[in-house]
Amino acid sequence: MSGIAGIVHLGAKSPSPELLLQMARSLSFRGPDGQQIWSDSAAALVHAVHLIKGDTTRAQGPESLGTGTWITADARLDAREELIKHLRDAGQEAYASCSDSRLLLHAYEAWGEKCVHHVAGDFSFGIWDARRRQLFCACDQFGIRQLYFSHFQSCLIFSNTLDCVRLHPEVSDSLNDAAICDFLLFGANSEESTTSFADIRRLPRAHWLKWSADRIEIREYWRPPTDGEIRYKKRHEYVEHFSELFHKAVADRMRGNDAGVLLSGGIDSSSVTATAKEIERKEGCPKVQAFTVASAGSGDADWSAARTVADALGIPLHLLRVKEEPFQRSSADGFHFPEPVDDPFVADTLAQSQQIAEHTGVLLSGEGCDNLMNCEPVYHLRRAWKQGKRKQAARNAVEHVAARFCSPDGIRGPLRCLRSHASYRAELQFPNWMKEDVVQRLRLKERWLDHGSSIPWRVHPEHPGGYASLFFPQWRLFFERLDSAYTRAALEVRYPFLDLRLAEYLLAIPAMPWFFRKFLLRESMRGRLPEAIRKRAKIPAKVQQRSGARHDMENSNFSKERLRPELHQYVKADAVERIPSDANPEAVEMSIRPWCLNFWLAGLRKDNTPNAAATDRVYRSRTEFFERSQPFT
Repeated sequence: MSGIAGIVHLGAKSPSPELLLQMARSLSFRGPDGQQIWSDSAAALVHAVHLIKGDTTRAQGPESLGTGTWITADARLDAREELIKHLRDAGQEAYASCSDSRLLLHAYEAWGEKCVHHVAGDFSFGIWDARRRQLFCACDQFGIRQLYFSHFQSCLIFSNTLDCVRLHPEVSDSLNDAAICDFLLFGANSEESTTSFADIRRLPRAHWLKWSADRIEIREYWRPPTDGEIRYKKRHEYVEHFSELFHKAVADRMRGNDAGVLLSGGIDSSSVTATAKEIERKEGCPKVQAFTVASAGSGDADWSAARTVADALGIPLHLLRVKEEPFQRSSADGFHFPEPVDDPFVADTLAQSQQIAEHTGVLLSGEGCDNLMNCEPVYHLRRAWKQGKRKQAARNAVEHVAARFCSPDGIRGPLRCLRSHASYRAELQFPNWMKEDVVQRLRLKERWLDHGSSIPWRVHPEHPGGYASLFFPQWRLFFERLDSAYTRAALEVRYPFLDLRLAEYLLAIPAMPWFFRKFLLRESMRGRLPEAIRKRAKIPAKVQQRSGARHDMENSNFSKERLRPELHQYVKADAVERIPSDANPEAVEMSIRPWCLNFWLAGLRKDNTPNAAATDRVYRSRTEFFERSQPFT
């Protein structure tokens, strides 16, 4: 979660020292352990470091190899040993003692823009190449680490924090109408490359950016593979290969003296916890602890299951309560969300992150398994049939039916799905509270009907749904809202299932029998988790928060007088005063979004400077900044 930023001026004007100090101050919440600035006549890089005890791979500031290139990076790399070997084979003097950002710089020296094909992990970075007078930036394959930028005339500014980019005097606060309307309609901006601000863009996942005086070039460098095919003769080989990759994925995310796991008691988070504890027993560190969220008024099923896992593994378990109070602000003075959030309970996430940060700086999450182990038997059987493997297809079909009836929910699972479809009242309708001129100008009804068409739904021959799910815009929202730019917590969230090696393996193996009820994961946990947890059925997502939201919204005092002036250009004030009480959950969520946007707009113009202690710390370091930097011109 280190803060990074940079400005490149290829005209006569050099970066302003005052602006750089202001950017460093704005990143102090990301880098409470120190901020540094490097600059020359054309470029400047800002780095705010968040140190994790026991982790020696984190950069202390902008780094250079003495070859005219400088880097600032928010990075955690996977498979460091393999990368170091490849770098040394390419003639680079890379060592285990190198920080992750230094390894990225070695990769750039060895392979240029193709360096992104050789690295994996969670990263966003900017490299200033003084020899070529160009800036090279990139973000990781899944978009876990963000990168924002704005360019105009002969200047480009970038950062992993949107509000930091907004500090530049040439970057306006003008809103991006298309992104705002996407938020109102879908809860997320459909365009991965844009933000809620007209002057600020986002570098999409798995893309790199190259900018010089004459042009800007942005390219996608990776997509999940569709042609992989791994087939073993013996079933235990699938489990052994998965267990090996999963162990590496968890281990690569456990550098330091301690680590937390967000434990729900389900098979995904429990598997992460069990593997993390095995690594602790073998290596002696990091010390593992678990955190479980419990909603007020909800049952104790998750807490009880999490308690079972924690007791079996011998790790401390912390309970985090959810207050369910909509539209509660963060306790931080002057804080606002960088972009609109359509969850009125997002303050609970902020509070939970801040609680966890009091115990650890690293949190492992089980997210991603549901997507990558999405069982789609029809596509598996169809592919096997077309390949002439008809006996295998028949055997897989019989095994699947037997497994379906022997599973904990038996026939109730399919029946529950059928009842859900049958009880769904109607397709979600285009909202009547959108202003007609905006609807016509931005062609919102066409956009409404076309929503999701850019997602590659039928690209993978055997896992089309799982493959397509990796392109959902909800991932970006999920990563952002657990990022410190939203939570203001000194907490770095990591996702073992979103590991490049693991994802490519799961997309290459058969869906049957391995993905039904995550059979592969459950088999790998045999003897490592209590049987009650290993066989535990997936619990449908709770709806308490949404039903609570509806109740609270219906009883809230909404009136058009409370609407921000900026909101009137998008919605009809009279039509958003009341939340419908008889609508389906999706309609309720949509009707809440204008008020979520109103909440965001209310805080948008307020001062977002860091607290006085952080500001004083930066100013006390002002002399040190410029002593370490090359002189400004």
